[in-house]
Amino acid sequence: MHPPLLTRTLAGLSLAALALITTTASAWAADAAQARLRLTPALMDRMETATAELRKLPQPPDQGGQDDGDDAESVEDIARKLDAIPQVRATLARHGLTSREYAAATLAALHAGMVLAVEKAPGAKPAQGLTPEQRANVEVMRARQKKPGR
Repeated sequence: MHPPLLTRTLAGLSLAALALITTTASAWAADAAQARLRLTPALMDRMETATAELRKLPQPPDQGGQDDGDDAESVEDIARKLDAIPQVRATLARHGLTSREYAAATLAALHAGMVLAVEKAPGAKPAQGLTPEQRANVEVMRARQKKPGR
């Protein structure tokens, strides 16, 4: 049995990319770029392929668990940090992705995956307050989870 798409995608990120993508709940919930982005199967395929390449990049030296205090708060912040790593920027470009698009799409996929996970909880109610794009993203993720081999 294969792990769910979102789990594989997040697990596959290089530590540097994952550190840049992992943000506070308010970042992905409130960021207009993420809330309006519509995921497509083609975009998800490009992201998965890029993520597989990013996983192969050399990892930055361990900071000994030290937090640099510079938490990325928005898609723009994350994109700026991704752009600062030439190998990441080049990998994304090879797959027709900008750092901004990759950051927004990753956060949108994370959000959709969280909605799907919450739906499975006992007594769960349908998610409220989602934008039409976010509802569509949940359906894209749901369909990808149902595909054989995922």
